[in-house]
Amino acid sequence: GTIVRRHRIPLPPPHEDQFYTIDHFNINIEVILYARRYKIIDCDQFTKNFLRKMGVRLNPPVDRPDDPYTKEREKILDSMKPLRPYERIDTLKQFLEHDRQVLRFFCVWDDPESMFRDPRELVLHYYLSDDTIDIKEIIPVNSGRDAVPLFLRRDKLPKYAPTGLYQPGTITSRTVLNVFGKLVGNRGRYILDNRKTGAVHQEFYRDSDLKIGAVINVWGRKIILCDCDEFTKEYYRTKYGI
Repeated sequence: GTIVRRHRIPLPPPHEDQFYTIDHFNINIEVILYARRYKIIDCDQFTKNFLRKMGVRLNPPVDRPDDPYTKEREKILDSMKPLRPYERIDTLKQFLEHDRQVLRFFCVWDDPESMFRDPRELVLHYYLSDDTIDIKEIIPVNSGRDAVPLFLRRDKLPKYAPTGLYQPGTITSRTVLNVFGKLVGNRGRYILDNRKTGAVHQEFYRDSDLKIGAVINVWGRKIILCDCDEFTKEYYRTKYGI
């Protein structure tokens, strides 16, 4: 919480009849606030510019001293690591930061194998919380086409579609070496391969791959991204400067 609330703070004795001003502050100096000694190690850019305009020559910043408790905790945690650690992929931070944030692109698929060669209008949704994609088709009125719920269900979209179907259990980041039955206490066990010899590595579409005018491969279909909504434009302006 707040250690010292906002007010005029008097100088330490024997000048307790005076108060701290901007002239008493600089980098790499010590100040005493109510008998407590504080060391100023750095300041933000606005404060630096303000002090320079006041004619103050700033001292170089100093490093923050190490916390003995934090260093001791790191030693304890390092000693508690198992000999064969399992990888833990933490996606909670991404989910909390980008929950309910969806990029929306308006797309066109010109099917060369169609009888009438009519382009299909699609809407692509990219979910920032887990990097998944779904595609919905815009079916015009009285077009004679069946209304399907989704053109592509929500999932991660690989950049390169495989030539054939994967066998069950091959699309995984880890390889199960062996599985034990209910041995002790009616509980099963399994052993994972730490070297990932049989893992299938795939590249999936990310937000950096999507832009207006790009052509993406949706399981063999060439989809052209033609436009996007205002939230998507602002997202790319903020994150990528596009």
